[in-house]
Parts: sequence; structure tokens; C-alpha cells
Amino acid sequence: MFNSFPFSNADQLDQWHQGIKNANRNNIFCHCRTCGYEWMDSILDAVCTKCDSKDVERISSWQFPDD
Repeated sequence: MFNSFPFSNADQLDQWHQGIKNANRNNIFCHCRTCGYEWMDSILDAVCTKCDSKDVERISSWQFPDD
């Protein structure tokens, strides 16, 4: 039987999730769609510190290429 799930057990999946959390720590690029302010943060539901808007675009910076 073919298994398309990339992890053989729940512990491996938990380790993968923890790795993503560690990679995101202080590495989330945030752009406020309301006022245009940009900053780096470590939480995915950050609120703009300039205008308190919740309309924030977030991109994990580890997804950007190094070159």
C-alpha cells in the first residue's frame, strides 16, 4: 500500500512543526496593508505597531532565496 504521508510517525511530524517554529523566530517579514509599515517579527498574528491594524501581510523570511 502506498503512503503519501511524508512522516512515518507523529513524533517526526511534531519535530518538523518545531523546526518551522524555530525558523520563524524573529524571521517573519510583516507588511501593514493599512499604513505601509514593514518590520520583522516572530509571531504570525502580529498587529502593526504603528497603526494597530490587523491587516498585515506575513512572509516567513526563510522562504526567500539567499542569492
